Amino acid sequence: MNKSEEEEPPEVRFVSGEDEISSTDSYLVTKMNSSGDVTGLRAGRSADGRGAGVDLEGGRIVAHTAGPNPAKDDRELRTGQSLVNHFNAQGARWKRAELAPGGKDEQGVDCTADSETGTDKLLIQVTTADRTETWRQLAQTQAATHPDSSVSDLAAALKAAIESKGNHPKQGIHLALDATDSIGSALPAVSEAFHAAYGSWAGTLDYEGIYLVGPEGLVTRLDASG
Repeated sequence: MNKSEEEEPPEVRFVSGEDEISSTDSYLVTKMNSSGDVTGLRAGRSADGRGAGVDLEGGRIVAHTAGPNPAKDDRELRTGQSLVNHFNAQGARWKRAELAPGGKDEQGVDCTADSETGTDKLLIQVTTADRTETWRQLAQTQAATHPDSSVSDLAAALKAAIESKGNHPKQGIHLALDATDSIGSALPAVSEAFHAAYGSWAGTLDYEGIYLVGPEGLVTRLDASG
C-alpha cells in the first residue's frame, strides 16, 4: 500500500464515454452520461499493477480485472484502511488500520484501528463482494472477465456476502464488503438497487454499520440506518 492510498484523498476524474486516460498513479475514473448517471468506472493501482473497468450497458454489467491475484492480507488491510480514511474524512480521528491478530483463526475482526487518544478501537470485518470464479481465473492468467451480470444480480450477491458472515460476531463491528477489485459491485446503481431491495433487512442486523468499499476510497453505507 503506498502513501497516496493511506493519507491523500483519491483522485476522481469525470470523463465522457469517448475519453481515455493513462496514469502512473492510483486513480478512479467515473464515466457519466448526459443525464449525470454513472455508466462506467475505470480504476488503476500502481502499488500492485491492478487495472479494472466496468460498463453498464442496457442493464447489463460488463467488467474486467487485470493484474496479480490479490493476497488476502493485502486485500483486507487495503479495505480496512479505505474505511478508516472514509470515517476520518467525516471527522473521526482513527490511526492507521492494522491486521487483527489471529489470522485464519479470527472470529469476526480482520482489521482494527486505534483512536488518536488510545481510548477506543475500531473493529472491522472484511468479506469479498464477488464470490465468483473470477479470482481463480485471475490467479491463472492475471486477466479475468467477470461473469455477465445485471444490477439486481450484483445487489443480490452483496446480500449473500453479508449472509455468509451470519455466524460471526456483529455487535460493535463494522462489516466491510471488499469491492476494491470487484469493480462492478462498486457501481452506484448496484448500491442503489441494494438499498431498494435489501436496505431495510440490512438495517435489522446487529452490525455497527455495513459498508461497500470500492476502489480508491469509493465507500457507500448499505444498511438502512446510513
